[in-house]
Amino acid sequence: MEYLRIMILSMVPVTELRGAIPIGIALDLNPIGVYIASVLGSTLVGIPLVLAYRHVMKFLRDKKIFVSLLNKIDNKIEISMKKMKTASIIGIILFVGVPLPTTGTWTAAAIASILRMRLKEALCGIFIGNALSGLIVSLLSYHII
Repeated sequence: MEYLRIMILSMVPVTELRGAIPIGIALDLNPIGVYIASVLGSTLVGIPLVLAYRHVMKFLRDKKIFVSLLNKIDNKIEISMKKMKTASIIGIILFVGVPLPTTGTWTAAAIASILRMRLKEALCGIFIGNALSGLIVSLLSYHII
């Protein structure tokens, strides 16, 4: 039951994985279980987030809200779409993988939606980034690095 709480805590935008792991370790839970629950929770929340952000972007386009900004973003994306495919996945991995404030799954899902990444590619980048970030946070929590 405690691991489910850690998983849910890793889904919350305030704590995400970066807060759930130290809390799980402070509760004296198995560190591997805490790591797995945190990475899974933080990654699974990415699915509805990417889909929801896509609908928000569509709504903003349909209602002509921020249309000039959205058009500029669309033009930049279309110009360099082929180069951006590989760079966007690596960018999402690095963005999520560095455990800093506001660089988690929630922001990465918004970025993936703006870049119109496929759901599979966005989740792959978010998962690998979460795995990397979780490893760094776990090592920091145990004072290994």
